[in-house]
Amino acid sequence: MSSVLWANYLVDGAVTSDESDKPALHKHAEKLDKLAGSAKIGSFTNLLDFTDVKFNTTDADLPEGMESTDELMARDGVWVASADALGVLNGLLKVIIADKPRFGLVKNDYEDVVSELCESIEFAKKAEAAGAKFNFSVVM
Repeated sequence: MSSVLWANYLVDGAVTSDESDKPALHKHAEKLDKLAGSAKIGSFTNLLDFTDVKFNTTDADLPEGMESTDELMARDGVWVASADALGVLNGLLKVIIADKPRFGLVKNDYEDVVSELCESIEFAKKAEAAGAKFNFSVVM
């Protein structure tokens, strides 16, 4: 089973997810982190939350009173200010469009990475407008 990223935002303890698979961003997260670091725009991997994948790969039960991993992620997950997330995502998009790096040895996922970044930027803008925090959850 493969993992993907979903963009989420948190406002007033409630998680809203775009529920849109972003396999290219997940597959190339390490490269995106290196590009972000080189451009001094922050860290891509600091936007990632592993609550869902950790929960789904163990036999653990949700804490009493919780019905979903979204509730657990809302309480214990990794969240960043939407403005900070937008800074990283917009910065990465600018670098990627300018430098046109290759994503993948056999198949170049460049177009998928750009498309998924653009989709994530639009969702992060909604998060910022709502005064929410942002993350990418790693989901299986």
